[in-house]
Amino acid sequence: MGSVLVEGASAAAVACAREIEDYFGRVVAELDQLRDGLAEVCARERLAAADLVEAAYPLTREMLGRLPLFGGGFVAAPGFLADHHLYLAWWQGEEQQLLAQSTVSGSGDPLDYSRFEWFRTPLETGGAHVTGPFVDYVCSDEYMLTTTAPVHVGGTMVGVVGADTLLDTFESLMIDAVRAAGATVVNQAHRVVLSADPRVPPGRLVTPGEHGGTIRCGDLPLTVLTA
Repeated sequence: MGSVLVEGASAAAVACAREIEDYFGRVVAELDQLRDGLAEVCARERLAAADLVEAAYPLTREMLGRLPLFGGGFVAAPGFLADHHLYLAWWQGEEQQLLAQSTVSGSGDPLDYSRFEWFRTPLETGGAHVTGPFVDYVCSDEYMLTTTAPVHVGGTMVGVVGADTLLDTFESLMIDAVRAAGATVVNQAHRVVLSADPRVPPGRLVTPGEHGGTIRCGDLPLTVLTA
């Protein structure tokens, strides 16, 4: 996913950034497998949601079994499927419940997820992206980090494959490295993902200039800041 860039940071901070990069590198590798496994079904004309679900479920189940993920699957671009304008072939939670369509609270209308960062950014960049931390109001109401990658057919993006990592899970995986570095992990908007300082909660905006070291986590939109 690219090299870690270092600006005046300790070895512990560099190791922290690499650990974060390695984790999401494994997630993206799983998404690449899911995308490749769906290539044949996505190339069909007039693809129906039921056929997509049949193809995506076993592949997604295997992915969810290999990494500590909360959910994942395929999200169709608007109009891609023959029988649904918007559709999520997405499984989530311990029971791997299918989330087929989300609606706008109070109206019952289908929710247009195409404007969300986790869908829009892969469309704009053509590459994988990590969104978060955010409260996943579409599916789970949990604090989440969502990794997505575009799926193309004939040069057109027909949807994204994605995987959810609960922020609590990410913290349990990374907290030792973050504490060893005395670090704060932020996203591209300088919003805190995880911090060694208990006074700096996830979601808080910080000023990067107040920190001594800055380490990019490869090509990810995540940065490790050190005191």
